[in-house]
Amino acid sequence: MPAVKRESSSTPSSEFIKSSPPSTPSPKKSKPSPKKGSADKPRKAYETWTAEEDRIFIEIMDKVLKNHLYPEVKADGRLTRESPAVRAHLTSMMNKLKKSP
Repeated sequence: MPAVKRESSSTPSSEFIKSSPPSTPSPKKSKPSPKKGSADKPRKAYETWTAEEDRIFIEIMDKVLKNHLYPEVKADGRLTRESPAVRAHLTSMMNKLKKSP
């Protein structure tokens, strides 16, 4: 039986090419839509802190920091200061905070 000569082609036959869907650009992310009912609610007016509230807040900060700051500093390990130095620095910073308007 004689050999059959095939025509040469520069492109592979279609049966060997896997067809892929055409690439589409990804959609742009849209900004999140406002929550339901947000247009109906008026914006809350923010109240400024009174001097009394500031004083109370600083007292609470001072109390919490004096009791819990050094264990956190020690656990962190980046500062090598001892407890009296940490407490003195805290007192200094709190005094500056108390004096600021």
